Amino acid sequence: MTNIKNVYDEVQVFFEELEWNSAIKREWIEGFLRHKAWQGADDQVLSDRWHNLQMFVSYLSYSGDITLDELTAVEYSLAVEWMIVQTESFKPNIKMVNHLFEVLREFYDYLATKKIHFDTTELEQAATFMTGGKQLKFIEPGNEESMLPKEASLTTIPKDIGSIVGEAVERLMHKFSSYFQRENFIEDFDRALSLYLGPLGQMPDDENDDEFWLGFWDYFLFDYHLLANDRTPITQFEMDCSNQLNAEEQKILKELMGAKFTVFYVESVVNQDWVDCINLLTDEKIRLPNPNYDYKLVKKLLFYGHVFLQQEEHELVMINFITSVEISNNLRRRIKEEINRQKAMLDLQQPGVTWDDFIERHANAVRHTIDLLATWARVNVTSYAQMERNFPQPVTDEKAVNMAVTKSIATYMPQFGYSLHDAVLAQKMWQDFSRITTVNVRKPAVWAAAVIQVYSHINNGEADMPINVLAEEMKVGKSSISASSSKLFNVLKLEKYDPRYLSEEGMISLLYDLQ
Repeated sequence: MTNIKNVYDEVQVFFEELEWNSAIKREWIEGFLRHKAWQGADDQVLSDRWHNLQMFVSYLSYSGDITLDELTAVEYSLAVEWMIVQTESFKPNIKMVNHLFEVLREFYDYLATKKIHFDTTELEQAATFMTGGKQLKFIEPGNEESMLPKEASLTTIPKDIGSIVGEAVERLMHKFSSYFQRENFIEDFDRALSLYLGPLGQMPDDENDDEFWLGFWDYFLFDYHLLANDRTPITQFEMDCSNQLNAEEQKILKELMGAKFTVFYVESVVNQDWVDCINLLTDEKIRLPNPNYDYKLVKKLLFYGHVFLQQEEHELVMINFITSVEISNNLRRRIKEEINRQKAMLDLQQPGVTWDDFIERHANAVRHTIDLLATWARVNVTSYAQMERNFPQPVTDEKAVNMAVTKSIATYMPQFGYSLHDAVLAQKMWQDFSRITTVNVRKPAVWAAAVIQVYSHINNGEADMPINVLAEEMKVGKSSISASSSKLFNVLKLEKYDPRYLSEEGMISLLYDLQ
């Protein structure tokens, strides 16, 4: 967004030199452009939006005293004809005219969020009639009856998916959608949806709710970890599909892969274009495009979503799909304390963990924490007292660990729906146990089943992994599993939601467990 200010300069100069009154106010357009910048639109997209709106404003001024509410489908058709004559770059084809109508829809939608409502029925009728066929058509005055009604259409991903990081990536987002709707990702998709919704979550009443699906896809692509290999979906896509993308798509994908989940709030408004923000978790300062909210409101908002540096301009940032909640300063501090506590929990599992490490693993828990604290009185988490208790410490030397058990854990956990990361944590539990006490392993499958059963108890807020299922699948006795599980609990002094072996599912269950 290196030329973002130039776009506003162009708007200012245009309106200062406009010879006629305009039905569209300058501040409406400036606000719309800031809104697009806040969604992540780069300077090319902003210039495109302004170019289309400039043609439209010029026509309205030329046509005389006409308001947006008075525009008929015929008037929109006449506007397009006028633009084709007056603007050399505006070609009489369906693609260009359809894009103009899309920009107008975006503009009207933005105005609606500011309580400025205009009826768009005539716009939609004009768009359907003019661009709904194989050739561009114009509406002759008096021939309105020939226009067809607009038909609704459903797409696999939200119709506004481009707003995640700007329209330039819309084509790439559709490729993401096609790739991850393959059969081998069904289990991952279902698991991701479950994690995103949380234990108490429900799907929205409207299955085509764009805002919900934008948020979900944002989480799925950047923060979810695939069952088989613990990679994020966008990383997996890059590995599998990068060589099938054109140069522009590869550049966009590379920039997207630099996205980082960030929780931030506005500290001060620099000017009409920029605001200074503070990363809630690290206290780092970042400068972002002005969201053009009321100043008193924006100071009360906590924002969270993905922010990433542009590759060519490292001092600037782009913004991904952003969510905001209105909270008090006290609640903001409470959220920070809660997330700091969660990071401390991960530090027990992964000593020396950084904020980047924590966010990479538990961005979804941060989402749920903010949502819960903004709507509930509290979130129940592991207390500092429990976290600071004296855990049994494995011996530092390389005491022998039965590898047959380790391999059996890795073999069976995926069969029971666990992720690679789950298997790693479960293997760590076995390793710690083996280095604290002497283990007599006569049948590795028994100990592997016990580890899986104990791991499920620690992390599952609803039910443990049934012993009878483990016994049947792993061909071992239920009493043997039970006895070995008890030894694991006693030696490691395990508790439910034990931070040493807490998974992503476990962390989310913990947040919602009020017991």
